[in-house]
Amino acid sequence: MKTQYLMALSLLSGIAIGGFAFQGLHAQTKLKAYSIGEIEPIAGATVSPAYIEAARRALAEAGGRSMGTLKGRVFHAEGGPAPISVAMTEWDSADAAIAFFQSKVWKDLAPEGAKTAKTIRRYIVEVEK
Repeated sequence: MKTQYLMALSLLSGIAIGGFAFQGLHAQTKLKAYSIGEIEPIAGATVSPAYIEAARRALAEAGGRSMGTLKGRVFHAEGGPAPISVAMTEWDSADAAIAFFQSKVWKDLAPEGAKTAKTIRRYIVEVEK
């Protein structure tokens, strides 16, 4: 009889420990995020392909995945006017995106980018679960 109680108690303990472990792992899951930059090209300026390549390489090395929207068309749907150009990047987490845009690598690239375009605003959106 004691063996049955011991087995039942062991089984319940295992379930409880497994449940807490699962909750802990689930709580650590980071949500994907997207950085969106609204870009206004400077009239007459030509974007250097070397700059675009360097920026995309830096994004990739930091874990970002460019969505190739920089030269895509932007359509107005609602509200104020749509930006002229948009740069979108997918990230594994908002923390990774924030760290990249505060990094020395990005700050070193900024002067070259500023020669051809003005960033109106850049923001990071974390997706829902």
